[in-house]
Amino acid sequence: MSICSLSSHATTPPTDRIMAWEGIPLPITLAVGKETLITFDSDVRVGVPSGLYSQARIDALRGTVYITANRAFETQRLQVERLRDGLRMLIDIRAQEGVTHQTHIDIVTADEKAAMESAKATQKKQAEHVAALRMPIPALLVRYAYQNIYSPHHAIEPLPGVSRIAMQLDKDIQAQAFPLWPVTATPVAAWFMGDYTVTAITLTHKNSDTMTIDPRQVTADAYAVSFAFPDMGPAMTDSAMNTAFIVTKGPLADRLPPRFEEVTP
Repeated sequence: MSICSLSSHATTPPTDRIMAWEGIPLPITLAVGKETLITFDSDVRVGVPSGLYSQARIDALRGTVYITANRAFETQRLQVERLRDGLRMLIDIRAQEGVTHQTHIDIVTADEKAAMESAKATQKKQAEHVAALRMPIPALLVRYAYQNIYSPHHAIEPLPGVSRIAMQLDKDIQAQAFPLWPVTATPVAAWFMGDYTVTAITLTHKNSDTMTIDPRQVTADAYAVSFAFPDMGPAMTDSAMNTAFIVTKGPLADRLPPRFEEVTP
């Protein structure tokens, strides 16, 4: 048996078929006179039976084995060792006249195949989810902002076309946007999509009672206003904090009433 070493590269050609090594020899049937490419995911060493060289042309380049059978032959076994971890794989090849065969076979481990299938399924679900969200842009922005504030990073659903934007607001915009409420109003973040911007603002209640929220009392020139919770609890309690989501056409800074400075006589 002779040994040939293969060096793989990150880029591999498209495959017609993926085969997963699960501890059982992988059967591959070659069509006589037609080349078959067998590609591995990393550097490998392949043991080739000496008798196979008289029955097929075998070349190795960039982590791919190129095999063209000169005539029909019965099963011959290739022994493959993955150099990075010593994993050994067995491939049983045979050749027949006039058979339908895969021209390019990508061999991976079962775990790698499962990860690839999971990634594809996730991408498909995300694309279907975005396509199914038949919601106006303001509603999509509020949904996205809410997830950014309250959801873990991995749970934030993708929203193609949305971008973060600088707020250019004061540290507390209570006097401009929430003048009737005993709160501090701290801008957190803003995102825009199309003509609309959503700004998330942390509200902190300063009184000792429970306050019911009325979005009509917000003094910004807003397209829509929503809140994470319908009310705010007494100061210094967990429920004393809330988040306002103000949707405006353009930045919120351009949609707030003028800020009045106190004049000292």
